[in-house]
Amino acid sequence: MSSKNFPSRALSLLVVLAVFLSAFYTASPSASAAARGAWAPNTAYAVNDTVTYSGSTYTCLQAHTSLVGWEPSNVPALWQKGSGGGTTPPTTPPATNGAIFYADINYGGKAVTLGVGNYTLSQLNANGIPNDWMSSLKVPSGWTVEVYENDNFGGTKWTFTSDSSWVGTAINDKMSSVKIYKGSPSPTVTKPAEVPSHIWTYVMNVDNKFGKGGDFALLLSAVIKKESSFGAGLPGSPSAGDGLMQVEPNTRNAYLSQFSSRFGRAYNHSSEQDQVCMGALILEEKINRFGGIYNGLLRYNGGDNWYPGATDSYGRPILADQYANQVYATYKGYGGKN
Repeated sequence: MSSKNFPSRALSLLVVLAVFLSAFYTASPSASAAARGAWAPNTAYAVNDTVTYSGSTYTCLQAHTSLVGWEPSNVPALWQKGSGGGTTPPTTPPATNGAIFYADINYGGKAVTLGVGNYTLSQLNANGIPNDWMSSLKVPSGWTVEVYENDNFGGTKWTFTSDSSWVGTAINDKMSSVKIYKGSPSPTVTKPAEVPSHIWTYVMNVDNKFGKGGDFALLLSAVIKKESSFGAGLPGSPSAGDGLMQVEPNTRNAYLSQFSSRFGRAYNHSSEQDQVCMGALILEEKINRFGGIYNGLLRYNGGDNWYPGATDSYGRPILADQYANQVYATYKGYGGKN
């Protein structure tokens, strides 16, 4: 309708009414801070909305649609504990003491600091970290950072106890969940009675390096028992394999650069600790590539192209399945969990 056909007095009244309503709703706290009751997933929340969760009241810091895993107690970037309101949203200062994750190598690009805690992918997202991210990180002295390939702490785990200016191609932009804590993980396993103490020290050193929580140490012990009888079967052995885990020379040479990258030193053929480190590096790669411990054991013994009925160059059957059966049974007998 054209204003020229609308009575001027009525138009003036509408203007006054609009101004009044605008002022009223601007001042009204209900327009900017709605009490939304109990928090629920799949719900749109606006800045300054308040919800209740686990007996506490939280104020929304950023407009968002909630998801399972984004409970107010889990995402401080989205919710502040304690009632709020008003036109200025409260702010949550970023963590100043914690592990710092960087988008680029050499501590470059975007940086996000996370304190002690477990962070699923949704929680990383809430803190400004996207999926498959991170090229370098800084770890406070005495802290441990466990980086997981998949959400909910699944897939390959990489453990950091010190700064890394370049996490390496295997880890670069692979982070989907993280655990951060002070100190080192406590082993959840005990030494099997038949494993010699010095062998257990070797395998636990590797387990701690790989961040496996003790289970990998059990598997390595089972492999060493089969390959070398914990070292007792080495004297006079006709095999060209190397030491405790009997890694063949060609295989060993193919992994030398990965060994240096993973352990920060050149491989020492005469070091029993390095023999275990090299075997563990190869075995872990087989497990990750072929899907599970049993399949990894098959390829550790029979090679990447092994198949049932495979034979060697002399026509002799390669009994990798028998090998895997024996080692896996020993590992499970030690209390292996996978």
